[in-house]
Amino acid sequence: MPSRHAKRAQSKKAETGGKDIEKKRQSHPFLYIFSVIILVIILVTFVGGPALSRYAGRSNIVFGSYMDKPIEFVPGNFLSRQKDLLAEQLRQQENDQNIEIQAYRVWRGAFDQTVLHTAFLYEAEKSGSWVSEDRLDKTLITAGPYTVDGVFSEERYQNTSNAEHSANRKFFREQILHEQYLQDIFASQQLSNREADFVAKMTNNQRSFYFVRYQFSDYPQEEVAAFAGENRNLFRKIKLSSILIKNSRSEAEEIKKKLNDRTSSFEELARAHSKDSYAEKGGNMDWRYYYDLERDFKERAPVDSVFELAEGQISEVLENRFGWVIYRCDNPHISMDMESRESIQVVDDYLMRYERGMVEDYFLTRAEEFTDTARENDFFTACGEFGLTPYTTEFFPLNYQNVFEINPIRVKNNQVSLASATGSREFFLTAFSLKENEISDPVPMDDMVLVLKLHDEKTEPEEQPFSMQDYYRYLAGQSLQLDLQTYIMDAEKLEDNFNSTFYQYIMVK
Repeated sequence: MPSRHAKRAQSKKAETGGKDIEKKRQSHPFLYIFSVIILVIILVTFVGGPALSRYAGRSNIVFGSYMDKPIEFVPGNFLSRQKDLLAEQLRQQENDQNIEIQAYRVWRGAFDQTVLHTAFLYEAEKSGSWVSEDRLDKTLITAGPYTVDGVFSEERYQNTSNAEHSANRKFFREQILHEQYLQDIFASQQLSNREADFVAKMTNNQRSFYFVRYQFSDYPQEEVAAFAGENRNLFRKIKLSSILIKNSRSEAEEIKKKLNDRTSSFEELARAHSKDSYAEKGGNMDWRYYYDLERDFKERAPVDSVFELAEGQISEVLENRFGWVIYRCDNPHISMDMESRESIQVVDDYLMRYERGMVEDYFLTRAEEFTDTARENDFFTACGEFGLTPYTTEFFPLNYQNVFEINPIRVKNNQVSLASATGSREFFLTAFSLKENEISDPVPMDDMVLVLKLHDEKTEPEEQPFSMQDYYRYLAGQSLQLDLQTYIMDAEKLEDNFNSTFYQYIMVK
């Protein structure tokens, strides 16, 4: 790449770049911000990626495919660079999650970004998009791996091998197509000024409420203990090892015969044949609760048979939701100690995961008692009688799904959070139907039950530091992004084998 390209590109950039950027920023600030975010991501990917040549000769890991194009990890490719970038971002955060969760977040994020990238390239190529050599040269000069402190270095360029030049050109060509596809999609979006005005006016009517709340996390310990006592069998636990076969029952029966003949150990057969995350540990599943194992089967009978196994005994071949499984009992089942705090916590977790409706019914009953008293007497009198703290929200519009991010549901002084109300249609229907001095019926949500009373309302919109019409265009852009992602993640186009591949090759259990 001769230096005349660098001079020509830098000269033209100096003449027109600043004017174009300022024009875009003033005309559509939110769209400008979005496009800048895209560009920053791409530039960070360019600069942050490791040198391709250092990974020569390494093997690849395939996580799936998009329209038959492999989504794979090859040192130095797009997925590899995204993984390095996300890992660096996570490293800079204060994070107390365990290593497995962090690794999963990084690799899954890199996989998702690579799926989008592959899909954009597929759509761009299908539409006949292409990148000229001149444009590719300019990009490599201004944002490529040959820059030093933001300036093109001909010495670095000359010291780069031909193989790496070729790899860099391929990588950057794909990035340009990726960016161009996104720009074309968003530039083609047509919006009506009347529609923008209508949505902007939706924020004019705003309300504030008094409320009390019943949190599911406050479910009484005596209720948890009572449930545990009535369902003791669910909380028995047994220590197991397993071999899972997915091909056929006959294959599982052959392995069972080898176990009976003792021609191979359970651990050896698990490592060689089992198709689950326990295979690498010789099938060791550790302790499993009855309710946990029960969810793998259509009926309770197979689970009961497993819990009857003696130490060292091997089960028959059992069919579950995943295939055919053989268990070995490593420690016979034991009952739960109902006096231990750890056991109560296990039951509490079970209730919140699998019996949430029962918890909700409990608090709905308590909330109905409060509502009856508040309607007969007074909202605040009832709060004192029931020992509940009344809270007050700030003003907010009918903001279902937090469409207007600048007008979220907030509680005064941030005393508590109503984040779960954002996605509740029943909450907004109830809240914006209330009349003056009316007490609402209990409103169930994901993690609490609320009772509301209208505090105040206003119809005068507050001054905003920007145009609501531009804000609507920004929202429309977000909606387009979601539609685009839904279109791309279609199961007929995407083969997603991420989880099985991740635990087989990256985070071996």
